[in-house]
Amino acid sequence: MTTGTGIRLHVFGRFVTLIFAVIVLGTCLSAAQISTATILGTVKDTSGALVPGVSITVKHTESGLTRSVVSG
Repeated sequence: MTTGTGIRLHVFGRFVTLIFAVIVLGTCLSAAQISTATILGTVKDTSGALVPGVSITVKHTESGLTRSVVSG
């Protein structure tokens, strides 16, 4: 009977480990969500002509992250 109990405890231990791993993985994935956004626009001079080669920088005010691009 000792062998049967040992096997049951081993299976139960695997089950507990699996449940723990699912909880930890779910928590990590929910904390790692990434926000995305799109900014569209046109760079024009005062006469309305398109201006290529303008450096544009946007900044996320809460995190301080910045992204820079050059207009085409």
